[in-house]
Amino acid sequence: MGAAQDVARLSTQAVVIRRAARKLGAVHCCRSSERAGTPLASYLKTVTTTATQAPLTPARWLTGWSWDLPVLLVVVAAAVLYVAASRRVRGRGGSWPVAATAWFLAGGLGSLAVVTCSFLGTYSRVLFWPLAVQDVLLLTLVPVGLTLGRPLALCRAARPRLDTARRRGSGRLAGVLSFPLTGSVLAVGLLLVIYTSGWDETRLEHPWLLETTRLLLLVAGCGFLWPLLGVDEGTGRTSYPVRALIAFLDGLLDALPGLAVLGTGHVIAAGYYTHLNRVWGPTPAKAQQLGGTAMIALSELVGLPALLVLLVAWVRSDAGQARNVDAALDAVHAAESAAASATRRQSGPDEDPEVLMQRPWWEVNAGPLSDRAHRYGWTQQPQDPPA
Repeated sequence: MGAAQDVARLSTQAVVIRRAARKLGAVHCCRSSERAGTPLASYLKTVTTTATQAPLTPARWLTGWSWDLPVLLVVVAAAVLYVAASRRVRGRGGSWPVAATAWFLAGGLGSLAVVTCSFLGTYSRVLFWPLAVQDVLLLTLVPVGLTLGRPLALCRAARPRLDTARRRGSGRLAGVLSFPLTGSVLAVGLLLVIYTSGWDETRLEHPWLLETTRLLLLVAGCGFLWPLLGVDEGTGRTSYPVRALIAFLDGLLDALPGLAVLGTGHVIAAGYYTHLNRVWGPTPAKAQQLGGTAMIALSELVGLPALLVLLVAWVRSDAGQARNVDAALDAVHAAESAAASATRRQSGPDEDPEVLMQRPWWEVNAGPLSDRAHRYGWTQQPQDPPA
């Protein structure tokens, strides 16, 4: 009996020791990256601690918001610069589409704020799958609105000198970077490096690297969509059929990071998640499986809007080319009709059309031979038909 009590006492003490070790590990994990005591590190530590204690329920999907201060500063600064540039263009007598402004402010900057400040940002340092979803959206969804806002074209319209500098600086390197397949490979490669190396755990422990990674994902996504959609002058050098083929190939490449996450034999950033002392929700391994599945699904679904925009632009381009060809053909037909009328006037106003049908084609049809025939009197008089 006494031995059983000793074993139970030792088991209880072991449980207490393990819990204390987890708490100390969590404190060490958070403090190892936040020793500098910066305001950003302190704020993210508070958000992470609160999210660790509050389970992620469907209600928290709507209420679990937090302020991502660096992102909000970038959003406000970009919005102010964009509006100021559009007002400068209008002040000079030009015009700027309202649709482009709406795409940039709401579709681009608005989605950036939602992706980083909603529950995805709040729980990005607590669970694996919110961070994975956030990465995919920063790479695929947010750049669509920013691209359709055409900020580069707006800068060139507001500052014409920038357009001159762009034309002078365009070269072979710019041609390689403006090829859509280059941006696709770089974007997919960046995600693979993040999740197959120690980058993911390091950015979770260092706030500045977490924000830098978000910026890199955003730039990589824009670097792919800008030449793919070709909405800015100089970015649509690749033909539409080639761009459509690259968009299809990109849909296949986008699945590679998710497959890499699902196929890895270990828990990514295991040391960080183990020391969080989270007692609710899925285990780190289960959260990683959810994150990999979400990455594959979202990378395919979110890519559909960009593909639809590309197809619409392709149809509009073909329609514009068809109108130009029709206008050119109409001009040629009008010129030929005018020349034929002039030839008929030279042949005589009272001449019967049936008589004209008896003349050789080089006399009736407009052209160099007809002009020469009339100039030198080579025209033949029609013969009367036999009785």
